[in-house]
Amino acid sequence: MKKDPTRKITPRAIRAWQWSAAFSNLIYFFIPLLYATFFGYDEGFHFWIVIGMAVAIFILWLMGIVLFPYLRWKKWRYSIDENEIDLKRGILVVQRTLIPLSRVQHVDTRQGPILRAYGLATVTISTAATTHEIPALDEFTADKVRDTISKFARLAEEDV
Repeated sequence: MKKDPTRKITPRAIRAWQWSAAFSNLIYFFIPLLYATFFGYDEGFHFWIVIGMAVAIFILWLMGIVLFPYLRWKKWRYSIDENEIDLKRGILVVQRTLIPLSRVQHVDTRQGPILRAYGLATVTISTAATTHEIPALDEFTADKVRDTISKFARLAEEDV
């Protein structure tokens, strides 16, 4: 059995993922508001359902900000060699992906506003079937990883 990948993502990814989760998960707070709009907001049964949903959503929102980004960072691993890219990720369901370098079509780096604020970038690896990501690397590391994958992919293409 192949060894697990050893390279980790920068710890600054946790903070970037926390901000991203905080903003993107705010939409779930509209669920109790929509429920109250359609079924009323009196002091009876519906009131307690709205309160229960709001509390549950708030707890999940906090877990999405505090706990999940840390667990995601802790489990993310990657490695790159002359033959393949090895990605391992997942909190409850651990997913392991091996990408043969002969299948790589192109590789990109990408930065959104939150990643840019923390000096991070995501490496996107495209194959004929799908795209894969190595998220939230330091900008310098992301450029180096992108160039390494590109170089190895060219060598693998010449061998074929």
